[in-house]
Amino acid sequence: MEVTLTGKNNTELTLKVNRSNIEVYSELPQINFEYSDSFSMSQFLIEIALKVWKDFKPKEANSFSSDYCEFYDRKLDNNGYLEILQNKTLSFEAPYVEEKQKQYLLYRFNKRKMQSFCYDLAQLEKTIKN
Repeated sequence: MEVTLTGKNNTELTLKVNRSNIEVYSELPQINFEYSDSFSMSQFLIEIALKVWKDFKPKEANSFSSDYCEFYDRKLDNNGYLEILQNKTLSFEAPYVEEKQKQYLLYRFNKRKMQSFCYDLAQLEKTIKN
């Protein structure tokens, strides 16, 4: 399954879902993706995550393995980074890249990292609503 999301500033993220993880791709190696105020990114990601992990539930991060700030890409032997900024903006930085590519792998979520990421996103979305 593959889904493409378009942000407020016309940036695009492509989510590729497979049997064990969810990968995020973009045409740029570094991107700030601001999503619509009328859109719940956390709810959308929960729906996708349930297709991969049947018992998926957002949880607060309680260990280093559930911290989603970075992921290690074995192929490139480097880290990619993800940060939730204010005002529904996600900041991605791909692992080190030597040459121009058609699409860059920005992030690869496993179940535990996706659980804590969805939890934090939901908390942010609640505070923005209030």
